[in-house]
Amino acid sequence: MELHQLRSFIAIAEEKNLTRASERLFLSQSAVSAHLKGLEDALGVTLFSRTAKGMQLTPEGMTLLERARSLLDSANAMLQEAKSLSGELRGTLKIGFNTDPNFLRVADLSTRMRQAYPDIELRLVQAMTTEVLDSVQRGEMDGGFTFGSTANPALTVLELASVPLHIVGPAKWKSVLDSADMRALAGMPWVWVPPSCPFHNLLDGRFAEQGLTLKRVVETDHEDILRALVIAGEGVSILRKAEAEELERLGRVAIWQGMEIAIPLGFVHKASRDEDPLIRATVQTVLGIWRAAAFDSEDN
Repeated sequence: MELHQLRSFIAIAEEKNLTRASERLFLSQSAVSAHLKGLEDALGVTLFSRTAKGMQLTPEGMTLLERARSLLDSANAMLQEAKSLSGELRGTLKIGFNTDPNFLRVADLSTRMRQAYPDIELRLVQAMTTEVLDSVQRGEMDGGFTFGSTANPALTVLELASVPLHIVGPAKWKSVLDSADMRALAGMPWVWVPPSCPFHNLLDGRFAEQGLTLKRVVETDHEDILRALVIAGEGVSILRKAEAEELERLGRVAIWQGMEIAIPLGFVHKASRDEDPLIRATVQTVLGIWRAAAFDSEDN
């Protein structure tokens, strides 16, 4: 049994398709098929059945999948630990960021990591919170920033801050927003986010407590589009407090003052990699940046 066989097994299980698994691993389909056959021969069990819907795990495959993930995580951790013991911390880290990179202090993260760990290469990818969580669990990202909380025991989420939010509308709606209660606000056109977005349940829940449902007219999973639509007069939505207040100062939006809302911002990685030197280095750097930012806020 070889590590490359485990990687192919996990990729096929997650993609449910040989072609997509091979593309994900940057290997030929024949190579991935050979890895699977070699692993099945070594284990003496059939891991997949081929169906019209793709590659489906057999009961034996389902039982062994988590063990395969654990073995691969342990092997990677051992490799990084060996590099750490030899004074060499190198590798590539793929980090997801779920909102404005300036707000997340991505440039500061890049600078500090480069100075402290010059042999670590950062790859930064923009993605929604749900995409970050899924990609980290699947091993496609090493870590990332998320909004909200998760009860997934396979993930470690470190809370960095509580981020205040504002409900905002077009600047020309200011007088209407100033006099609106929750019922009136719910009945306004909303530029809203998909159910997978943590903001969705956060705000829907607050209005549902009053027996209200938001009138959604547009849905988008992209912050820039959401912001542009609000400014253009398409409806009301939600923005981070600092961003909302800056846009209000510029005369581009109006803030509804009837509700205080906040959402946790966290940094996530696989729980099985808690002791991985690469993850520890990243977490320590991220925490250092956000602790310094908290102290700066208190001083100001």
